[in-house]
Amino acid sequence: MKKLFQFSIYPLIMLSAAIIIVKGIQSGYNQYVITIPVITFFGLLILLLEQWMPYDTDWVKGKSDWNLDLTYYIINYCIKLIAQFIFIWLASSFSFLTWFPTQLPFWLQVIIALTVIDFFLYIVHWQSHKYKFLWNLHAIHHSSERLYFLNGEKRHALHQLLEGGPGIVICLIIGTPQPVVVTALAILSINMFMQHTNLNYRAGVLKKIFCVAELHRWHHRADYKDAQVNYGAWLTIWDHLFSTAYDAPKMKSELGEIGIAEEKNFPQNYWKQFLYPFSKKVQKQSKTILMITGLLLTNSICFSQTNADNITGNWQLQDGSKRISVYKENGKFHGKIFWVKDTANQSEIGRRVFWDLEYDADDKEWNSGEIQMPGMDHSASCYIKLKDINTASVTGYHGMRLFGKTKTLLRIK
Repeated sequence: MKKLFQFSIYPLIMLSAAIIIVKGIQSGYNQYVITIPVITFFGLLILLLEQWMPYDTDWVKGKSDWNLDLTYYIINYCIKLIAQFIFIWLASSFSFLTWFPTQLPFWLQVIIALTVIDFFLYIVHWQSHKYKFLWNLHAIHHSSERLYFLNGEKRHALHQLLEGGPGIVICLIIGTPQPVVVTALAILSINMFMQHTNLNYRAGVLKKIFCVAELHRWHHRADYKDAQVNYGAWLTIWDHLFSTAYDAPKMKSELGEIGIAEEKNFPQNYWKQFLYPFSKKVQKQSKTILMITGLLLTNSICFSQTNADNITGNWQLQDGSKRISVYKENGKFHGKIFWVKDTANQSEIGRRVFWDLEYDADDKEWNSGEIQMPGMDHSASCYIKLKDINTASVTGYHGMRLFGKTKTLLRIK
């Protein structure tokens, strides 16, 4: 029974998490109402499983690193959120390529985006073991002296940008919808839990495809020379392609110490670790650096104003069942159905589905209106946000926005 559990827990966790996230976002729910609770739930579940069946009992006790690793996780997750907001702003402000296959099923789009992001994560990670400054940034991740689910996100903030940035930028350039990127990053977060977990699971044949803990633990060996393998974050294909894959029987019994053997007195608080890659002179000027960093982060979330008329035009529901014309009348915005896929619903043509929306320049959204889609018994409050110039989210809600239901509209070109 134990062996069955060991081999089944990885696919069960990854499949169930992926299905919940994909189905939730595809059904129109707010993407963060879906992703944040799911990531939190599976993180806590893996934590409990680590206590019950640990790979190394000494790692369960911890090394006074919980608060530090949690700080890293929160800060780096916020960096991901800011990157996603910048993605929305850039996509709505500039014209990019339309190479991404948006006609494919949503789950397949997610796999494609995740593969693109994963490739650049691998490349930057690999090179971070070759060049001194990149290694000084990356060394923070290797400074942990135990492995457990939380330290998968233990990264210098600059290295977080260097690793995650290229893949997300490529996704933006080729026209990847923002919900697809959000879903891909959420699934990757769960895999990072499982890649670094102290749970004693076995992946079997799946470790030839996915980057699991059995492979990645060896990458964290304190012996630097032995650790120059298994760089992948999600797929092992890149390690095999660039001859950095390693899987040997001795990995089960000869793991040894975790960490950096050459650095016995690594700093143990966030700010000292943040300054670790930089020169002594820079470290002495840390107060100035902190102030500048704060200003840069503040500026990064200040977006340019969206044109109020960007919402006008012809749109269709993501499932292609209805097409809606959004127009402006007497200073307010309205939407009505002008085409339906199912001929049995011809009577819906000409029906107004949302009305009286006003543009809110501060929140960069159209709100203060009402919505009543076909099948709804009564109207609800409504607001619309542009995810990019060709993708809009229409949300109807009663009382609190948090519990609203969202539909995605795609612009008809």
